[in-house]
Amino acid sequence: MRTEFLRFLLTGSANTAASWAVYLFFNLFLPYTAAYTISYAFGMVFTYYMNTRWVFKVPMKWSTFMQFPVIFALRYCMDVSVLFILVKYAGCPETYAPLVTIGLTMPVGFLLSRLVLKRRTHGAQALPEENQPSV
Repeated sequence: MRTEFLRFLLTGSANTAASWAVYLFFNLFLPYTAAYTISYAFGMVFTYYMNTRWVFKVPMKWSTFMQFPVIFALRYCMDVSVLFILVKYAGCPETYAPLVTIGLTMPVGFLLSRLVLKRRTHGAQALPEENQPSV
């Protein structure tokens, strides 16, 4: 599990950098919560791909592909709440609040991702290579 967590951190770091760039771009002309929502959707696609292929080294399956957004929905609610508290009450600048938010909630994301992707599912079919979700 230690190696998985290290790969999760590396993937999370790459995702954070890319998502932060997406956030900063959209925050130029959208409210910070809308910009964060867009960057979050981008990160969900990137992270699913990396978590299945590299972090947990499991095949992409329709069952996990359909469940993975649930993890992000749960994390999104938690993350937006933390983001709001940081910006509104802790005085954290909108520009850096997403980075702090991700750092605070990453362990929960690891545990939830591992639970869904490593759980044994009987009869779950791996996606054929040509039908893999594109990133």
